Amino acid sequence: MKRILILTTSTLFILLSAVFCGLFAQETNVIYRQGIEYGAEGKFPEAVDWFKENLKNNKSDFTSVSSLSVLNDLSGGKITDAYARSFFTGLNFLQNGKIDEGLSELKKTTELNPAYPKAYNVIGMVHASLGDKSKAIDYFQKAIEINPQYTQACFNLAALYQSLGQTEDAFKYYEKALFLDPNLPEAVMNTAVIYASLGKYSEAIKYYQRAIELDRTNPEVYYNLALAYFMSDQLVKFRDNLLRAQELYQRKNDAQGLEKVAEYMNKIKDIENKFKQAK
Repeated sequence: MKRILILTTSTLFILLSAVFCGLFAQETNVIYRQGIEYGAEGKFPEAVDWFKENLKNNKSDFTSVSSLSVLNDLSGGKITDAYARSFFTGLNFLQNGKIDEGLSELKKTTELNPAYPKAYNVIGMVHASLGDKSKAIDYFQKAIEINPQYTQACFNLAALYQSLGQTEDAFKYYEKALFLDPNLPEAVMNTAVIYASLGKYSEAIKYYQRAIELDRTNPEVYYNLALAYFMSDQLVKFRDNLLRAQELYQRKNDAQGLEKVAEYMNKIKDIENKFKQAK
């Protein structure tokens, strides 16, 4: 019997959520961060305090994490006040929906210090969000050329290559990102997705299991792991992981996720009925 595996893509291209997430959304649903405005005004201590306070309630806000890293580089003398103000001014334009102005300002930022990689990374993300993936690749590669240890840029470039179907390049940069940060769950998950899309289910299962070790609360991981077991004819493990995904979707009140699970729960019933009939 021919079976088709439909992998979810919610974690396939996390380019805009991995760093400075939400800055390029439509004005009606932009995630506003006062810390960015403080940085644009040169109120750096206030910006630090705001981002730290925000992270107490939202530890997964990568924008705050990344913004603090820029402010730490400022306090460490790696960048100047002028650079930091320009950088946050660019981000402030972006979070207010002014994409062209944000891009223009961030490009001015790179001129203030061409050897600092983080503005290049953000510019790459903006171009990616606009669909100009060729320019995005150029900017991510520039960031990595400046700092080969730049995990976020490696991840972003890998995700971009993955979205383009260039799996060899995607593997290369996911591998590099995971070498730099073995506990990067998105990189582990996306690597698993690639293996599954290639029909290499045993490799995919290993990476999904690794992703679960990093985050046991993500229903998407259990769902995709269940599908990989389904394609490997490991039906008991398929059912166990599907039930776990169902439980976590219920906790999140995720109706779409529960609908996906229900589709495969029906497949389990069909298999069980056919087995009973065969006996």
